[in-house]
Order: sequence, then structure tokens, then C-alpha cells
Amino acid sequence: MAAGAFSIFGNAIAGLTLPWFILSLTGSATWMGVAAAASMSALALGSLFGGPLIDRLGTRAMVVTADMVSAASVATIPLLFLTGHITIGIVIALSALGALIDGPGMAASDGRYPELARLADIPLERVTAIDELIENGATILGPPIAGVVIGLFGIAPALFITASCSLIAATLAWLSFPKRSRPSNGKSIGFLDGARFLIDDPALRLLLILSMAVVAVFGGLNAVVMPALFGSAGKTALNLGAFLTVAGCAAAVAALSFARWGPHLDRRLVVLASLAGTSIGLILMAVTGSGLPLFVAGAILGLATGALAPLVRTIIMRRAPASIRSSVIGASTAAALVATPLMALIAGVMVDRWGVTPAFASFSALLALLSVVAAFSPHLARISRGSGDRP
Repeated sequence: MAAGAFSIFGNAIAGLTLPWFILSLTGSATWMGVAAAASMSALALGSLFGGPLIDRLGTRAMVVTADMVSAASVATIPLLFLTGHITIGIVIALSALGALIDGPGMAASDGRYPELARLADIPLERVTAIDELIENGATILGPPIAGVVIGLFGIAPALFITASCSLIAATLAWLSFPKRSRPSNGKSIGFLDGARFLIDDPALRLLLILSMAVVAVFGGLNAVVMPALFGSAGKTALNLGAFLTVAGCAAAVAALSFARWGPHLDRRLVVLASLAGTSIGLILMAVTGSGLPLFVAGAILGLATGALAPLVRTIIMRRAPASIRSSVIGASTAAALVATPLMALIAGVMVDRWGVTPAFASFSALLALLSVVAAFSPHLARISRGSGDRP
């Protein structure tokens, strides 16, 4: 998990640095949306079709390759910038390249969590919550560090830090993962085996639709709306980093709570509370827009969503057969991301034409509607009862 921690930390720094770099390079929220859409599309494709690649290379080689490609693609951006050869097209292409290989890399790493839970004799909910805590820790530390580095030294050093984190993650993965990991039944994994499993399960279909909406909203929020909000107000990257840190701290509190009480919580209530809380936080952001209330809204968003990701991953891992688990995880990641590119594009155009307030209000209305639909769904009730879980 240490390898994953460095990888996530690097991504957290890049998550603030790249949108800020694109905004300074182009001055356009639309271009931020285009870049985010390209990266998310590449990540979704890599996640969906990465199953056979994991099967062919093995877990260790897949994770190491993903981190190495990510390091190379990120490091190339500041090198070209410092030599005066950077363009927005090159930034988008390199970002998409790193995201494309990140998809199967993340699926390969996450596919080992049920085994880790079994070996450690702890509930799978706790393992996924610990992983979420690591991600939240990266969210807490990464953005302010990125903001400080950008403020003191510029964007290029911040991107070199991201690349260094990926190299460290690749080294740790090479040392800690077993040399070869194949499906337990010895059969090769097809491109769409994981997708077929998800489609055939009505409960997982509903859960993925809800996850897709939440991921799409936060994709547009983090990649476009928040940088535009702080940039238009004359704030610095450090101010944006402080906001993301507050949200990350709140999400860590929620993830800690899930790690402690997750196995005993009603899954349906966790999902509904997450959707409703996120909607409330977004409408508060639309009403306030600045100052302390904005940071309070960010804390509400963190509290609302901190337990959702580990819950969804736990349900998918419990229901998926071990032989195709990595493929199912990859397909679920792709499904969750499928609407994010479009949302990022819509958010960019909306912010350029009407400002950030309509974007916040639209996101809030979407999640409020989905929370009502989910509340009356019988499939969500079946997820709550744990029907379909594997030992």
C-alpha cells in the first residue's frame, strides 16, 4: 500500500498543478475541460480494456509499467515548458497517455485487496477504508504542497515532484508485489468479462450509475469549476490547495468512521446520505462562493463522500469472482468515469459563459434527483442486505 500512497500523492499534486498550468497557459476554462475530458476518457478506456493486459503481464509488471509511464509523461511536460516547446495539445496528449495506462495499473493493484484482507484477518471494509484514508491523506497534503511549490518555485518543479513520486511508487511495487499473479482458474480474461458481470447484476448497475454521477460531478468540480472560481477571484494555487485540504480532512474523518463501523452500517443509508449531503454542500457553494462558508461547504462535501468510495469498492470486490476481479474492478472504474469527460466539457463551457454559480446549482440538482430515485429503488435495498456477496 506504500507504493499506492506515493502514486496517489503524486496524482494529488498533479491534480492541482495541471489545471492551474492549463489555466495560466490558455486563460480558458473550456481548455481545462477539454484536458480533463481527454484524461478521463483515456483512464476509462484503459480501465475497461486492461483486463487482458493484467492477465498477460501479471500484477507487479502492470503496476510498475503504469507508474513508469506516468512518471515519463508528467516529467516531459515541464521539460518542454522550460525549453519553450510546450503547447496545449502536447499537454493534453501527455496527460491522456499517463491516464490510459493508469487504468489497468490501478485495477491490478486494487484486485489484491481481498487477499490482503484475508491474510490480515480483517474486514474488507477496513482495507478499502484504509486505502481511502491514504487517498485522503494525499488530498490533504498534496494540494497545499503543490500550492507552496508553485508559489515559490513555479509549476515545473511541482510537476517534477509528481514524476518523482511515480518513480518511487514503481520501485516499491517492484520490491513488494509477487513476481506473477494469474487468475485462480488459469483461464485468460476477455476484454469485456468484467463489464458483462456488472451488466448482469441489477444491484451493481444501479450502484455504478450513482457512482458515475458523483465521479462526474467531482471531475467537473475539481478540474474546471474550482480552479476557475479561485482564479477569477484573484486567488492563488495555495488558496485552492487550502480548500482541497479542508475537504480532504473531512473525507478522512468519514473514511475513518467507515473503517471502524463500516461492516455494521446499513449500506443503503450510507449511499443515500452521501448523495443528499453532496447536493447540500454544492448548493451551499452556489449561494456563498467565497470566504469561510465556502470552506464549510467543502467540509460538507468531504464528509458526505468520504465513505462512499470504500463502500462501493467493498461491494464490488465482495460480489466479483476472484478469477475476474481485476477485470471487474477495471470495468467498474471505466463505468464510473464514462460521464466525467462530458461533464468536464459542459462545466468548462458553462463557466466561460455564465460563471461558476450555475455549475454548482446544476450539479446539486442532479445529485438531489438521483438521491430521490435511489431512495425508492428495490435494488439498493438488496445491496443493503448484502445479497450476492461472496465469502
